[in-house]
Amino acid sequence: ATLYRSIPFGGLIAFLGLSYLPGNFKINRLVRFNMQQAVNLDIALFVPGLIASLSALAGGSLGVQLPDGISEIGSDAVFVALVASIGYSVVSSLSGVAPDKIPGISEAVTQRMP
Repeated sequence: ATLYRSIPFGGLIAFLGLSYLPGNFKINRLVRFNMQQAVNLDIALFVPGLIASLSALAGGSLGVQLPDGISEIGSDAVFVALVASIGYSVVSSLSGVAPDKIPGISEAVTQRMP
């Protein structure tokens, strides 16, 4: 984690690498599938954070603030979805099966994978 944070634009470099490498046919298909699925999960988890930021901005400008419980529930839901997706992917990959049962994400990866 320290090396990852110490490299300027490390997150962007990792994202671009994970976006590029699934096209390399020398890499095992299961690994390429998991890399592409990680990119799609990253994008999918960006959306709730964006919505929360926009709603806080809109609420602040209107003088309305959402209760803390609502934002906590949203954060907890995103966290549980992420942990469940990672757990499912790890168990499936260790079993030698492509983790292609994550709703929405897996379908997009399957359509994009050559």
